[in-house]
Formats: sequence, structure tokens, C-alpha cells
Amino acid sequence: MPKKRENGEGTVYFDKQRNKYRAAITDPYGQRLFKRFNTREEAKDWLTDIRSQFARDTYVAPNDMTISDWIIEWIKTYKANLRPKSKLQYLQSFSHIEPIADMPLQAKSANLTVQRFLNGLPDTMASSSKYKIYQLLSAAVKKAYMLGIINKNFMDLVEPPKVTHEEVEIFTQAEIKKILDYLQNPTTPSRLRRHYAFILLAATTGARLGELLSLRWKNVDTKENTIKIVSTLQALPGRPPEDMPTKTAAGRRYITIPERVTAALLALKKSGKILYMDKQDYVFRTRAGTPFLPSNMRRAWSVILKGAEVNYKKFHCLRHTHATQLLSGGVPLLEVCKRLGHSKPSHTLNLYGHAIPNMDKMVAEQVAKIYEISG
Repeated sequence: MPKKRENGEGTVYFDKQRNKYRAAITDPYGQRLFKRFNTREEAKDWLTDIRSQFARDTYVAPNDMTISDWIIEWIKTYKANLRPKSKLQYLQSFSHIEPIADMPLQAKSANLTVQRFLNGLPDTMASSSKYKIYQLLSAAVKKAYMLGIINKNFMDLVEPPKVTHEEVEIFTQAEIKKILDYLQNPTTPSRLRRHYAFILLAATTGARLGELLSLRWKNVDTKENTIKIVSTLQALPGRPPEDMPTKTAAGRRYITIPERVTAALLALKKSGKILYMDKQDYVFRTRAGTPFLPSNMRRAWSVILKGAEVNYKKFHCLRHTHATQLLSGGVPLLEVCKRLGHSKPSHTLNLYGHAIPNMDKMVAEQVAKIYEISG
């Protein structure tokens, strides 16, 4: 009597209609797996490999999930608590993957398909945007691999798009002076002059636009000449503006301000044009008590630069200018990093290292001192 084949052992037989050997086996989920081969040996090897996957618990059941299906599920399930702005960035990146949206997540040549897709992104797209698409795909596929939805992380074989960093733009000290002088000129429209304290604070702290718009009086210490950054104002399309916690722990910080800046803030508070009721009030707000929207402030910034006869640069360039001025003035890198709210000094150095004067010379002098070869 022939020996009864155990469940999960699999079978190999010759398919006369197709002139192929066919291997079949039932997986642990009760799903019947089939595959055809030219030789019996190839069929047996396949069965051996499948049984080995069963034994090692590395087997992944076949499914017809597409890359877009999985990313949608991944965002809904594993990224539900993302900051609204971060989720919007994910969705913006997701909107660009249409050319590979229907690619099966378990496709054999998935890495090649994704690589060709990334390589074919238009030249007009910013390199940073291309990299964000790569990051989205990498994070989602990595999670699918960890959950056993796919048997390998094919994104490990995909080369990321190269990111070209734009040269950091800064204002000259003369340009900063022209801007501040313009905002104090009695002939300047009052709707622009009211932003003097805001622009002065931005220029002397290097704080981000959203951080300053979110600043409340309870976080301004006029005796110690400090402001405390604890949040940032976000205004997303279709949603009212809201204060969000800083993205990192390093973003929560105290920033010392010059006495002149403190005086400008006190003058704003006592101007009488806006009634401040308590410490919860926004420092920079409309007559209705609401904070200025980032978009409105950017528009005002553009008008201010035009009126001051200064070539347009983004508001964020005030931050770049502040950082480079501190470094060129000899302020230690770590202190600049803390003031800007960077998590790592390396990030500060990568952005503004060019501003440190005579760096190569100082390094050479230190090397000579260490090895006692100076002079």
C-alpha cells in the first residue's frame, strides 16, 4: 500500500496538455499553490523551498494588493496620529505615484519598476519633492515587509533620487537696516509699520515664521529679555489655523533677545491699537484677536521688501541671515544650533558651515598644536 502523503508535503506531476511539470502544495492558510516547470527537479526544488519557508515561518501568502492600496492602508492605520502638515505632505507625495499605482506589491520586478518610475520623474520637479516620494515608498514598503505582507523589502534595492541643495540666500546687514528703517518711517503705510516688532524679532532670533506667529504673551519675559518657543502656527487649506507643538524636543527653547527688541514688544503691547486682555493672547494678532495667517504675513513681507527697495528673498532668509551672522561673529556652533532649534549640530553645520570664517586655518592650527609641530 503506497504511503499516504502528509498535508503540506506537496505533489509533482506531469501536465500533458502543457507539456510541463506541475508542482502543487497547500499553504498553512489552506490556500492551494501551483507552479509549472520544465523539469521535475525544478519542481521538486520549488517544493523544497516552499516547505522550508513554512518551517522557518518566513512564508508570505500570495495576495493581489497593489502599492497604492497598501500605502492608503498604511497611512490610515499606522500614520493616523501624524501632524496635519506631515499627513498633507504624505498625501502630496502619494498623488505623484499614479504611474505605478497598480503595481502588485508582490511583483517580482517591483524594485526595477519603482527605480524606473523615480528615474522618470520630470526634471521640473524639485529634487526634494522626488526624495519625499522615495521616502514615502520606502517607509510603506518597509512596514509591509515587517508585517509579512511581502517576503523582501524591495526598496532596499532602489537608489534614492539625488537631492541638490540650493545655495542659502541671506540678506546683507545694509539690507536688514533698510527694511527696519522703512518700517519705522512715518510715511510708510500703517498697515506695514505695525509689523516692525515682528520683523525685528524675526531678524534677531532666527525663529521660524510659524513659531513667531504662535507666540503668546505668557511666553515673553520682558524682565529676562527672553521668548519661549513651544509651538508653531499651522494654517492648512480648508482648516482654521491652529497651534501645533514643535516638531522636535529641540524646537522647544528659550531665546534671549536684545533689550531693544523687548522695548519694541512692550511698545506694541502698549500701543492701544489692539487690546490685549491676558497672557494667553497672541503677541502678533489682528484686531479680532486671531493670529496673523502665514500666507498673509508672506504677502505683507513681499510688499515691505518692495517698499524698502530690497530685492525679494523669502521670509525664511531672515533665519538664514541670523544664523550666518552669529557663526561669522564667532558664536560657537552648538549655541547657534540651540538658538535655531536644530536637533543636531551637524544640520546647522551643513546649512551654514560656509559662514564660519577661517575654519580651515583654525583646523590646521589645532592639528599643528596636537602634534607639536607648530612654528
